Amino acid sequence: MSAKKTVSAIEPLPTNDTLQEYPAAFRDVLDNLRQPVCVTRHSCFLYANQAFAELFGYQHAEDVMLLETMERLTPPETFAILRERHEARLRGEPASDDYIVEGRRRDGSVVWLRFQPRRIDWPGGPAICNSLSDVSPQIEAEQAHQTSEENFQRLFENAPQGIYRTTPDGDLVEANPALAALVEYDDAETMKREITDFGTQVYVDPDARLKLLEMLNEGPVSGFKAEWQRTDGTNIWVSINAVLVGEPGSDDIFLEGTVEDITVKRQAEHALVRAKEQAELASRAKSDFLAHMSHELRTPLNCVIGFSQILMDEMFGALGNESYRGYAKDINTAGNHLLHLISDILDISKIEAGELEISEDLVDVGTMLMDCLKMMRDRADKSGIIIGVEFDHDLPDVTADELRMKQIVLNLFSNAVKFTPGGGRVIGSAFIADDGGMAVRISDTGVGISPEDIARVATPFEQIREHHTLSHEGTGLGLYLSKMLTELHGGRFEIESQRGEGTQVTAYLPPDRTRKSK
Repeated sequence: MSAKKTVSAIEPLPTNDTLQEYPAAFRDVLDNLRQPVCVTRHSCFLYANQAFAELFGYQHAEDVMLLETMERLTPPETFAILRERHEARLRGEPASDDYIVEGRRRDGSVVWLRFQPRRIDWPGGPAICNSLSDVSPQIEAEQAHQTSEENFQRLFENAPQGIYRTTPDGDLVEANPALAALVEYDDAETMKREITDFGTQVYVDPDARLKLLEMLNEGPVSGFKAEWQRTDGTNIWVSINAVLVGEPGSDDIFLEGTVEDITVKRQAEHALVRAKEQAELASRAKSDFLAHMSHELRTPLNCVIGFSQILMDEMFGALGNESYRGYAKDINTAGNHLLHLISDILDISKIEAGELEISEDLVDVGTMLMDCLKMMRDRADKSGIIIGVEFDHDLPDVTADELRMKQIVLNLFSNAVKFTPGGGRVIGSAFIADDGGMAVRISDTGVGISPEDIARVATPFEQIREHHTLSHEGTGLGLYLSKMLTELHGGRFEIESQRGEGTQVTAYLPPDRTRKSK
């Protein structure tokens, strides 16, 4: 055989049993080929090159030859397929010449292989020359894609929300079981078959779907409310999330998203709105009644107070008996107390109805504190309480309703004196707060309030009913009214207290009500 003769894979080869009889150039080609190649007969190795050995994790081709057969390189079911196809090819029968099978490396890991077998002549008779390619990345990618699709399909089928895809014209392309159940269809396939126009067959108002499409031109839509009709004739309200998507490689556009039944939620919201409206009507009716009642009571009360004052002063002569004068004083005191209560109720009803307007006066806070102190001193002295005020003389003025500011301070002073035992102290103070606003504070050394009760005392008609407070008259309107009047000025109201250590109540006005320093 001359050195120039080329060996053909289909040309009969010498009948030697080793490759040593082949030309050196041929051996070099096979041995140095980067394509994994092996030659088998009846699944037994006749030859394997270095690339084949490395593909399966072996260091040398001789290590593969020691395995004798391909059985160790494939799972049993794969080996059976390879053997069957190779035997058919050896017999000259038609067989697949390109297929992918699972292989096993030396360390047990999986490798996916593309087999391209060819029948060739080999020393000793026909054999199969197998050219292999590692296609593991492609197979793993396909498996991952398939797993992803299966997971998506499972989510699609089991999702509690309805999922849909329609054309812009309203043809239903995809629907999951939850969507079918939502509209009372037996299954999604029936729904897709029977709904040819989503806009007219499902939407109670077809214009609602047109509005949704218009909104989608600006981007995804979330929480779109619409009324749908079921196959049983009933209507439901749904919340729709939607987006326009394009089909890859196509000009087709689809509308897809999710649907949630919000009928019960919507009914609850409507019931809540109706309850709120009814409560507001009841509150307005209460405020109107209180305002009307207060006006009606004031007229006879003014008469009672006025005539009792005449009797106390004996303007038309002596009463003749000292007891009468005492009774007249009691009538006058009780009448004034009732008038004060009625005035508080009237103020509260006006505030709650949004009808109380405050004036914008320039108020000297120090002078106001002193005026309130004078009005409270006699009552404090009778109770054996030390009362006073503290403020800087250069304290700036504030813009506020002076009458209402006095009402706030007097209510707080009165409350402090009422719940401070003899020998205690009540101090009123005014200062500039950290935010630049004016703060007016009344502090006492009285019985105090438990932290859990602080929120209660600032609500109307609330008092902490305990043994040491039961002897004090009152309706619990003072703190609530002071709080509302403070907030009417745009301020905030703060109560700090500890049981047995006294109470500190502060009315903060906003910074924009503070004027320049004097």
